[in-house]
Amino acid sequence: MAMTLRLSPAEDETLARLARQFRMSKNQAAAQAIELVAPKRNHTEFVERTTKRLLAQHSGLLERLAEA
Repeated sequence: MAMTLRLSPAEDETLARLARQFRMSKNQAAAQAIELVAPKRNHTEFVERTTKRLLAQHSGLLERLAEA
């Protein structure tokens, strides 16, 4: 779903910095920030989803570490 997000210049810079730091778009950074901060009804499900996402995101690094 598309939406407009109105940010102050300082908030926009913070979002841009997060996006650069995690090598993702500002949209992805905002979505992940919301996902991490929003209250969770089922913590176990949240941990499982987050673990799967992080494992997929860092699979190359994990493979290199396993080979080291």
